[in-house]
Amino acid sequence: MLHLVTGGSGSGKSAFAEDLIWRLHSENDGQASGPLLYIATMMPYGEETEKKIRRHRLMRREKGFETIECYTGIHALAGEGGPVYEAAIRGARPCILLECMSNLTANEMYSPDGAGGRTAEEVVRGIELLHTMCRNLVVVSNDVFREGEPSCEMQIYRETLARINARIARMADSVTEVVCGIPAEIKGNTYGKGTGVHMILVTGGACQGKTVYAERTYGVKSWIDGGSCAFDEIYACTAIRHFELLVRRMTEAGACTSDLAGELAARNPDVVITVDEIGCGLVPVDAFERAYREQAGRICTELAQIAERVDRVVCGIGMTIKGGER
Repeated sequence: MLHLVTGGSGSGKSAFAEDLIWRLHSENDGQASGPLLYIATMMPYGEETEKKIRRHRLMRREKGFETIECYTGIHALAGEGGPVYEAAIRGARPCILLECMSNLTANEMYSPDGAGGRTAEEVVRGIELLHTMCRNLVVVSNDVFREGEPSCEMQIYRETLARINARIARMADSVTEVVCGIPAEIKGNTYGKGTGVHMILVTGGACQGKTVYAERTYGVKSWIDGGSCAFDEIYACTAIRHFELLVRRMTEAGACTSDLAGELAARNPDVVITVDEIGCGLVPVDAFERAYREQAGRICTELAQIAERVDRVVCGIGMTIKGGER
């Protein structure tokens, strides 16, 4: 089966995808248990990417993944002599996690040994070949489509990635968008949603009406603003808006945010929080902006796991992505 998992930076899509392929690998369905393969497409080009690679390897350590570095030409993995091909002809079709399509697309477009103008065709061909040779294939891709007009070159990249995502989605048995760690099924059904505790988390893009929605839906009367409140105010308020700005200010101040979600849940379990989605769009050039965006995404992922209910607001309309009727 083929599964596409997408989401913004720091959304929790990697953890979700790893749990999904691990679970699928554990369900043999009477078939020989082939290898559990992780196809890594991120080129290590500095300390920042090395750190990210180490973090992802740590996440996979206990799950039995065999990692294959492949930056271009994924079709070769399923060709004669390739590891996927060799496993398949032995009768032990593997389960594969490929991460991440956004990196693979950039590699093919811009690397000297990449496909260049034929990137979309070559990448999709590679996915089709892998799919035929394996038992389950989970492909992770990035949502880079929710910000202002990029440069001409970046627009070409976005359009290429969009074509690839769309073609994989048409082939896929399931498509899942991960928002703040919560899987929202777009096509098919892959994974159960988690359970929460007390708080309410309302997320969505900027200027989408999250504050008004929370006031109307949950009866919020007073707010503190993450862009200006004292850090300890969050533990004694009824509602916080612009939580992402709180994370930014704490990061700038060097304050510890590693257990912010857990501490907030313990000390203010009934709080209502609104937060802008800042993980979607092209990866920022500035190192601080990248680090802040990922940290905010990870904290919101933890909050979403804890929360009783998570809503997403688009154009003033709320959609519940975790929790039932209030």
